[in-house]
Amino acid sequence: MKVKISQRYVYHRVGTIEVEIDRDKYAKYLTDNKGYHSLDDYLLEHEELWVEQIHEATDKAELLFVDANEDDELRYDCKELKIGGHL
Repeated sequence: MKVKISQRYVYHRVGTIEVEIDRDKYAKYLTDNKGYHSLDDYLLEHEELWVEQIHEATDKAELLFVDANEDDELRYDCKELKIGGHL
């Protein structure tokens, strides 16, 4: 009988970039939108300013191990007995 044992560790990458926003264009954006928009709206509507760079930065970032007490999983599964669970 075979029992499969698997262990999952969670890792993450954090990419960070800085984007230069033209103050005049941003002020015009706020005026055109009657003040109902903010910087997050501007960034979402102008993804061309940052999307590729943040993806590249994240791809190049170091893979970091998340705290061992969170989101780790050690489990077993047995197809023959149709059981499985956490160890």
